[in-house]
Amino acid sequence: MQLHIADLFGIAAALASLYAAYAETMIPLRIAAIAANALAIVYCLLLAAYPLLALNVLLLALSAWRLAAMLRLVRDIDVATRSDMNVDWLLPYTRPKNFKAGDIMMARGDYATAAYYIVAGEVEIPDLNQTSGKGTLLGEIGLFTPDGRRTGTVRCKTDVQAAVIDYDCISRIRSSGFACSTSSSRACSGRSRRMG
Repeated sequence: MQLHIADLFGIAAALASLYAAYAETMIPLRIAAIAANALAIVYCLLLAAYPLLALNVLLLALSAWRLAAMLRLVRDIDVATRSDMNVDWLLPYTRPKNFKAGDIMMARGDYATAAYYIVAGEVEIPDLNQTSGKGTLLGEIGLFTPDGRRTGTVRCKTDVQAAVIDYDCISRIRSSGFACSTSSSRACSGRSRRMG
C-alpha cells in the first residue's frame, strides 16, 4: 500500500480530530480542532473535495472565534483576580433577577446553585455584620464547599437588581483551563476565610 501526500494530510487531520475529542479542557480542544481543520483543508484541496473543503473552512473559522473568546475570558479572569476583583467580565454569562427590600437572597445551609452579582441596591450579611452593594459577587463559595451548602445568609436592605450566574456555567468557565480554575479558587479564598 502506497501512501500519497493527500493521505498523510488526511491521517494527520484524523489524529488531530481524535485529540480534540480526547482533550479535557477547552483551550487545547480548540487548538486541536483548528489544527485538524487546517490539515483537512489541505487534504480536501489535494483531492478536490470542495463540499468538505467548505465545511472545514467554516469549522476552522468557528473554532478560531471560540478560541479567541476563551482566551479573552481567561485573560479577563486573571485581570480581575489581580485587581479589585471587578467581575464585570462575568455579566455576559448571567441572567437578571430582581429582589424586593427584605427578601432573603440566600440562606445559610441552603443548597447553592448560583452566585449573584449585585448590579444595583444593597444587601446585608448578618453573619458578618456587613453591608454590600453594587459590584459585589455573592454566593460563589457554595461552589467550593464539600456539601454545596450556603455558608451565610444574605438579606436585601433595598430593592436589588442582581445578575445570576448558575454554577454549571461557572464550572464550564473553570474547566476552560488551569489558569482560570486557579484564579477563581483564589478569588473565593479571602471571603471564605472571613466566613469561617
